[in-house]
Amino acid sequence: MMIPRVKFENFDIEENMKQLVWYLNPENSKNRPHDFVHLTLQLFPELNDKLRENMSMEEIYMTLDKRIRPILEKNHNDSEYCLKCQSIWDQVNDNVMTSLEKILDTKWDCKLVTCEIGLLPVCPRDIVEKVFLINYGCDKKEIMGIAIHELCHFIYFKKWIEIFPNYKEEEFNFPHIAWYLSEAMIDPLINNDHFKKYTDDLLSYPMFYKIFIEKESIIDILRGYVKNYPIHEAIKKGYELFLKYQDKIKGYQE
Repeated sequence: MMIPRVKFENFDIEENMKQLVWYLNPENSKNRPHDFVHLTLQLFPELNDKLRENMSMEEIYMTLDKRIRPILEKNHNDSEYCLKCQSIWDQVNDNVMTSLEKILDTKWDCKLVTCEIGLLPVCPRDIVEKVFLINYGCDKKEIMGIAIHELCHFIYFKKWIEIFPNYKEEEFNFPHIAWYLSEAMIDPLINNDHFKKYTDDLLSYPMFYKIFIEKESIIDILRGYVKNYPIHEAIKKGYELFLKYQDKIKGYQE
């Protein structure tokens, strides 16, 4: 039986810088569940009076180079935090991995998942490469919550491929409706007593609790599917639901 392990390592500073520039481009927040600019300024409040409207990406990079690169370098050189994350996770790795296999009724197909530690407004992932990110400074419960959430996505899409063998890899990402479903399924799959032993942060995006279909939230509908059907049927029914109401789901705004 192959149980993958999670390896924690520091995120490349230059790549961190490039991604921050991307998140600070207002165009990249359009029609998304997140306002990346707002979240980035929350993460780095020292930028609030340093960024102007209509700044070029080069100007934004230069501002970050002066204000943010030193912070990234300081964190990058702190090897103790990376070791702390690894130690925390190693205690629960096998239990979490086997529990996710049981819930999704499938087996892992990789030996290693990489968790990169950096500073970004959200925690991006690469389903194909099995890589996700957490931020420096997360406490134990946050480390557990983010890792369990992202690992659930990895094995969920392994199951997805079994159910829908003619998938396309871009479906794993925004703005495809399969991506929306994957984010909503987080709550029905892992927001339970087993995983709450490790962390309380196991919810889906807030929007899914606020979208109602015939007076029932999407989350409650999906919870019912997961409770009452085999997981492959629950995912199929969830996908049918999201396809039927995708305009309402994609068009939701706070």
